[in-house]
Amino acid sequence: MVENILELIEGHETIIIHRHKQPDLDAYGSQLGFREILKENFPDKKVYVVGDQNRYPFDATMDMIEDKDYLNALVFILDTAEKTLVSDERYKQAHKLVVIDHHLNDTNTNPDIFISWNQYISCSEIIVDLALKWGLKLNQKAANHLYAGIIGDSGRFQYVTNRNAKHVFDMTAELMKYDVDILTIYDFLYLETLEKRRIKQMFADFKLTKEFVAYRMNDLDIIKKSGLDFASVSRGTINLMAGIEEVYIWANFTEKENGEIIGEFRSRQVSIVDIAKRFGGGGHAQACGATLKSFDQAHEVIEAFNERMKEFYAKKNI
Repeated sequence: MVENILELIEGHETIIIHRHKQPDLDAYGSQLGFREILKENFPDKKVYVVGDQNRYPFDATMDMIEDKDYLNALVFILDTAEKTLVSDERYKQAHKLVVIDHHLNDTNTNPDIFISWNQYISCSEIIVDLALKWGLKLNQKAANHLYAGIIGDSGRFQYVTNRNAKHVFDMTAELMKYDVDILTIYDFLYLETLEKRRIKQMFADFKLTKEFVAYRMNDLDIIKKSGLDFASVSRGTINLMAGIEEVYIWANFTEKENGEIIGEFRSRQVSIVDIAKRFGGGGHAQACGATLKSFDQAHEVIEAFNERMKEFYAKKNI
């Protein structure tokens, strides 16, 4: 199957790379890193990246392409296998479609080839592995993107386990041969202006359920009052609830202009991804999310988290 993908790459002059909406570091990293690898090894091919935009430490300019560019194109979808999550639905016009994901999901995108390596901690890790298997060259740009992706989905290696540690660090070591710009990546993750840090204190308070599930409900009014962009509130403040000994599950629910509620869910020692899937979302065992219809539905998610904590306490005899 892996060699079949390489044959498809060699047999197509145009390659278009998609990934999921609201891209995180791994979505961007795998997409942009893969593009740089293809450009390095197949300089005569047209390689495009498409999708919506988000914050990212390096240049993440997407290509503006027309429908006709999909004619006879090989299309990749990275870091998701769910059709509703793919950014830019034109992947359906592909001549050939390859989906590469690391989440524990099947796919409804109708691909010609589907790789689902859920033993890997990130899609970027898969891209590094494939490049090595194919004997392709990397460069510094590719390494920067792929390192950012691995760092993002591994939680700065916090989520590495005995099951995947060796492979994660082996792939990371390969990237370090290309003088990865680590400082830029970590500054992106940790540095913020004094004003932004002070504004974030507006989001420092949170509610606790009887089962010690921590959560916040962020409506449009508080977002506008803060002056922060949506991502800085939704994903950027969730871990203000992290690192509390009594809290095993925490969630951030943030309202969008269209009325949807974006739920960001995190946990430690407790798997919650099945709950995210129950509400139409997905992700990783301890870092996932879902798009909800209302704050009422957000409270349904919280109740599901409460039930999960009761199960957890029962097993631990707490």
